[in-house]
Amino acid sequence: MTFDVAPELTQFATSVRGAMGDWAPQREPPLGDWQDDRDEELAGRLADVGWSELWASDELLGPVVAGAIELGRAAAPLSLLDEPTLGAPLFVGGRARHARGAAAVAVPRRGGGLALGTPAGEGHAEPTLDGTGTLILDIGAAGELEPVAAAACWRAWNAATLAYLAGLASRALELAVEHARSREQFGAPIASLPAVQSRLADAALATDASTLLAWAATVSDVSIQDGELRWAGSACCDVTASAQQVHGAIGFALETGLHAYYRRARATQAWAVAACDALR
Repeated sequence: MTFDVAPELTQFATSVRGAMGDWAPQREPPLGDWQDDRDEELAGRLADVGWSELWASDELLGPVVAGAIELGRAAAPLSLLDEPTLGAPLFVGGRARHARGAAAVAVPRRGGGLALGTPAGEGHAEPTLDGTGTLILDIGAAGELEPVAAAACWRAWNAATLAYLAGLASRALELAVEHARSREQFGAPIASLPAVQSRLADAALATDASTLLAWAATVSDVSIQDGELRWAGSACCDVTASAQQVHGAIGFALETGLHAYYRRARATQAWAVAACDALR
């Protein structure tokens, strides 16, 4: 795909990438146990380059997308999307992600509203296959945001989530291509096999479409794009699944790190769909 990104946005993406440094998702997660990949040190490093200050106006949605793509490529904690855009951890269907110790949670309201609710107690830690630190919570009083503010929050969250999904797909595809070029079967790299080429081509098309969709969110007047977000979640899951297929059995080995992208894609899709449903 050929797509020209403004130099200042490319520079900001580089700053985000530099702030993240060598951060990487946990290679051997405690499967079956409660997991939370929230990282305060990482959040602080990103705040130093201005990540937490990007949500004040629509003019800043370009940096939002540029930075969130980099977060997706690292499979970074989803708290880095929720809290800068919504002002608190996301709460949907009685569950909140990355909410341990939080003073408030962001509650979607029908019609595009948003409220900040107060957790009633510490909640019940729910084991998941991804590091979203899911808590089952009851919430008390919820303060409604003004409609204009709520729309701005959801628009920023939508753009960031679309970009994050595009970043996840992009990195998973790169890992698949690298493996296909280095892994040999029948005396040649598996990248030369038509079946592998076809799978990678489909994944590349979906990744390009996801990236363009994320950038399109910076110019749309819609605060949250239900159909687009659902499609992007599904496409990202398909790309990461294709990357697993290209890797074969080794793709599920913890040492490769590819499993983190597959699991994070599934988790991000599930939460995004749940948020869309709550807003209807």
